[in-house]
Amino acid sequence: MIAVLLLIAARQSMAISRDTYGVPHIHAERLTDAFYQAGYAVAEDRLWQMETSRRLARGRLAEVLGKSFLGSDKDIVTTGYTDDELLDQYRELTPAAQTVVEAYVRGVNAYIRTRSDSTLPEGYRQNGFKPEPWTALDTVAICVRLLQQFGRGGAGEIRNLAALNYLQTQKPIGTKALDVFDDMAWFNDPDAIPTVAASDDPLARNHPNFDKPSRSATEAQLAKLPKLGLLQLMGGIRISSREESTRVAESLSSPFHTGSYCVVVGPKKSATGHPLLLSGPQMGMRVPSLVHEMSIEAPGFATVGMDVPGIPGIIVGHTKSFAWGLTSGVADTDDIFFYPTDGSNYQAGDRSRPITRIKRTIKVKGGDDVVVEQQRTIAGPVVMAAGKTLFSKRSSYWMRELETFNSWIGLWQANSADAIEASLNQATMNFNFFYATSSGDFGWRYLGLIPKRAPGLDTRFPTPGDPIYNWQGLLSPAEMPRVRNPKAGFLANWNNKPVSWWPNFDTPAWGKVFRNSALLSTLDKPLLNAADLEMSAWSIARMDEDWPFFKPYVELAKGAPGYELIEGFDGRTFDGSLQAGAFDAFKTALRQELFLSNAGSFLNPEFFNLALQPSMMLRALERKTHFNYLGDRTPKQIVEAALARVAANPPGPFHAPGFRSLDPTPVPYSNRGTYIQVIEFLKSGIYGRNVVTPGVAETGPHSNDQSALARAWLYKPMGFGKN
Repeated sequence: MIAVLLLIAARQSMAISRDTYGVPHIHAERLTDAFYQAGYAVAEDRLWQMETSRRLARGRLAEVLGKSFLGSDKDIVTTGYTDDELLDQYRELTPAAQTVVEAYVRGVNAYIRTRSDSTLPEGYRQNGFKPEPWTALDTVAICVRLLQQFGRGGAGEIRNLAALNYLQTQKPIGTKALDVFDDMAWFNDPDAIPTVAASDDPLARNHPNFDKPSRSATEAQLAKLPKLGLLQLMGGIRISSREESTRVAESLSSPFHTGSYCVVVGPKKSATGHPLLLSGPQMGMRVPSLVHEMSIEAPGFATVGMDVPGIPGIIVGHTKSFAWGLTSGVADTDDIFFYPTDGSNYQAGDRSRPITRIKRTIKVKGGDDVVVEQQRTIAGPVVMAAGKTLFSKRSSYWMRELETFNSWIGLWQANSADAIEASLNQATMNFNFFYATSSGDFGWRYLGLIPKRAPGLDTRFPTPGDPIYNWQGLLSPAEMPRVRNPKAGFLANWNNKPVSWWPNFDTPAWGKVFRNSALLSTLDKPLLNAADLEMSAWSIARMDEDWPFFKPYVELAKGAPGYELIEGFDGRTFDGSLQAGAFDAFKTALRQELFLSNAGSFLNPEFFNLALQPSMMLRALERKTHFNYLGDRTPKQIVEAALARVAANPPGPFHAPGFRSLDPTPVPYSNRGTYIQVIEFLKSGIYGRNVVTPGVAETGPHSNDQSALARAWLYKPMGFGKN
């Protein structure tokens, strides 16, 4: 009875309305009241998801879910921050940001207090515990994990070292292992399509220089490294990439996938003469959705769009004066440094330093406590100890993630392009940020802290820990790629290369064959409208971005056995398409024909496909590689041999990947946004539509009421009141 009275009292004191899809719309007389209500509303919708998210982010899952979650907790505890360090970051937030967090925390706890044991989410009863009060530390931990998941890149040096070690064991390559590695991990492909063309790039003639390492510099750097086996290196890869906690995040419906696309159209390219914006953050598709939706309105403050349970405020959406979208930037923000060690100390140049050791206890439900030790050097947490060498990960944003939250606080109240960009100057994490304003301005900023590396280093491999190889500062916001109101009239990004002069560093992500080419192909019209943006999202979910690049080579083998299986394919991967299934099989066969006899299998098919990307396949066919993968055969003969492989084992029709909802059958075509919004600027104001699949709640009628929209590629209105 007391819980019921508390619930009624809480409801009476709040101005939370919900529309027909259950989306909470908050109207308050003060900003603190608004964020209090925001915390209450999201807890009402997603309390169990928030519970598992905070425990995931703090390394406390095994405490209530058992020993099967111990690996994830170890990931976090051995590479992340202590609670005190998270709180130190929180104390560095601006007073305005702290006020927002504190109000949100109070709202979450107000909702928790209304719950009795019988009305808590089922997960609490099933696992035999009750929710602890929500704290600022919980919100900070979730926020830091989210920013590290989507706003960083790099730390691929151990993976690259493992790839090189493997290549050195392949007899057909002989002494040319570095040649093959250079083909696999190219520095900069001038044919890769960037977000901004050189003609619109304000830094095209005056930009930071990134030195391409010479072969002698690479060999000298590799000579400093200890000899390591593949098994040792694979362990380092798993820890540095937090593989186990990412796997668990997926199972618990916490953000786990990195992607996202965004298009912003300026007035001159828009059929209406006003800006347009499409944003599709690709964070993974789970039940419940990894994201939530709400609107928040208070005097001088109004924002609506996507939020992440546990974090206050809107991350992608619009205010009453501008709209914005985000994609992950994929810049190299993290490096692996290595140091000689005797087990107690490590050598950094001519100075011996003690290894910092931080012991933490992980509680395990039904088992003994586990004490885990995190080791650190001056670079950061140790991710691999191999013999007499420590490998540590250094991150440009170390202890600075929450400065990006400060940036959001200013962003929500910006009312011009200048104010938006001034707020973005505080951002420390690497994102592509796109915006459009009611006044007609539109632009893009490449955000984050990017290290200035010492000259002569090969950034693809671990860096010696001698101080002479330390970073030489960070790029300033003025040195980062950006553009406002480009002559092209629009901007589009699908995690692609920012500008022509930006290299791949340690991760060969950007080449001539990249998915943004598919996105751009859907926008090839003199003028664009909102329907075109909707169709763009629909189309790219059904396109094979590799087809336009390999089509000329397939046509070389017209009439050869197997060609008839692909004949008529136009690049669209509709579910049930025989041609799409055949082309998918052809790419696998082509990769095998080009590389299997010389570079080897990379021990399993997944590694083989990841290491030998389509851009490398295309360059091999064009004979633009350091190593001759064709041998004495012509490209036509290679393609014919690949088609013969397909003909010998004809594949079935293409099956479009889908994602699970609460319906009996999956929602098809999973290559879409976790959340998608289409924004139109009109004379009367900003009009937005969106979809959050499968719904805003984790249980009840609004847990699955948007799956039908997603299945039909439809959108519902988004705004500041009932729809």
